[in-house]
Amino acid sequence: MSKPLEYDYRSSRPVRTLFYLLNRTWYQYLFLILLFVIKLSPSWATPFLLARIINTLAEPAEYPLENLPFYFIVLAALMLQNILTHTFYVSLLSRSVRRMEKQLRSSVAHRFQQLSIAFHDRTESGRLQIKVLRDVEQIQTMCMFLGEMGLSAALTCLVAFSVTAFREPRMLIFYIVLVPLSAGLRLLFRRQMRERNREFRSEVEQMSSEVTEMISMIPVARAHGLETEATQRSDEQFQAVHEQGRRLDMMNALFSSSSWATFQITMLLGMAVLSWFCWKGWINIGEIVLFQGLFGMIVQSVTGLLNMVPQLAKGMESIRSLGEVIECPDIEYNEGRRVVESVKGDVRFEKVGFQYENATKDTITDFSLKVKAGECIAFVGESGAGKSTVVQLLNGFHRAQKGTLFLDETNIEELDMRTFRRFVSVVPQETVLFSGSMRENITYGRNDVAEKTLRQVLRLSNLTDMVDDLPEGLDTRIGEDGALLSGGQRQRIAIARALVRDPSILILDEATSALDVVSEKKVQEAIDHAIQNRTTFIVAHRLSTIRQADRIVVMKEGRIAEIGSYKELIARNGLFCEMQKLQH
Repeated sequence: MSKPLEYDYRSSRPVRTLFYLLNRTWYQYLFLILLFVIKLSPSWATPFLLARIINTLAEPAEYPLENLPFYFIVLAALMLQNILTHTFYVSLLSRSVRRMEKQLRSSVAHRFQQLSIAFHDRTESGRLQIKVLRDVEQIQTMCMFLGEMGLSAALTCLVAFSVTAFREPRMLIFYIVLVPLSAGLRLLFRRQMRERNREFRSEVEQMSSEVTEMISMIPVARAHGLETEATQRSDEQFQAVHEQGRRLDMMNALFSSSSWATFQITMLLGMAVLSWFCWKGWINIGEIVLFQGLFGMIVQSVTGLLNMVPQLAKGMESIRSLGEVIECPDIEYNEGRRVVESVKGDVRFEKVGFQYENATKDTITDFSLKVKAGECIAFVGESGAGKSTVVQLLNGFHRAQKGTLFLDETNIEELDMRTFRRFVSVVPQETVLFSGSMRENITYGRNDVAEKTLRQVLRLSNLTDMVDDLPEGLDTRIGEDGALLSGGQRQRIAIARALVRDPSILILDEATSALDVVSEKKVQEAIDHAIQNRTTFIVAHRLSTIRQADRIVVMKEGRIAEIGSYKELIARNGLFCEMQKLQH
């Protein structure tokens, strides 16, 4: 697919979307159908040849006995060719479906990177994870079912009806009875099955989210002796999934058994009718085998189609589920905007206002601030004052709804934020690490870092002694999410990761708030090195860590309450001074 998937993905039109996902031309579909006809020919030819064999044995005067070996040879040849044609067909089908599976997962992952931070803030990661794994798998399974069972049932019905219409049209009335029965059963169960599938999928997504959260909260639960409560909360969600799964299974069982019983009775009626036709002399004994075989093929095909309904319902629901991500308009638009090739570091907020979705009041109100390149600005204030929101506006994670934000005298709305962020590094309060080596965590996204540069970054981040003491140095693995490191070591790795990119703008979001005194001192030394010669924004909780800031912005209810250097604010004896006294 040359175009991004979201341009043609329409969850409201799942069949059209399915053909688009498979990305085959009409002649490729035609070739697949012809190949399928060849591979399926043994099942269609068998009733005809068996009828001829029985007629030969019953009426040798009319049907020569010397033809019997020929009939058996033809049957054997048709069955043997199925080995090659079936394998070739599945190979072609699998190639298309597996390519679609890969494309879907890749497109969803790509969309995750495009969607706004606000979308990710309000959507549980477990729900997103299950879309990439379970929903794509359901669509892949549905396509394989359609390519095998669905096509087989459709072509078999077509052949059986055509032959019957040509050989004995009076039998069609009994075949046609199957159609309203099939449609009636499908309509009877369709809405309930779709609703049960949606409820079950929703509970599974919620379970995935709960399990992810439970695993991340294990240290907290263990520390407070809440293991029983945490397990009970998970068990409640597992029970909800169990109940929804049971309801879905019972619905599927009732649907399947009703379909089976209905068509077995219809088969019995068909045999009775064929026996009456033979008694009346309208057909011979061999044709009983032929029409009963055709009748059985139709029964099996229609039953197979009806049994596919649950899988089709899951697949169609999964197409709709993926549409929640692929078609979501809440993305960060950068196409056509100015590419940022260098950043000086000047920043200017002009009467900026911002309000979170579903919030009752503005988080940021009439915020104006001019920052010169190389200046260090610290934001302080009580929780909810808007400190972190300001730096998220700067990084483009959120867009100002009022006022204007300028970067190097250019309106941020005119910039391609993807290219701007190459010149920005962020050290968050909660450091995110993966279970690779220390080197891989520090150089994440930068495979061209020279060893000399890396050593300098380690020195600036106050990590040199720690790395030298490790058994494998920088190549030492640090465990999942840095489990083998202390909080201070994790934060210094985050600082090193930021510095290795040599950013023009550095954002430190409460980087020392959760550290002990010794760790805080080492991290603070690293921060003091990091802020040299670059524009820096520090969101601080501990006021003692921002003495070296050029200016401190004291925020209250989304507004600037005070601004000045540390000494100036202490001398002013205002809000900052009160906050300072509370921390002593």
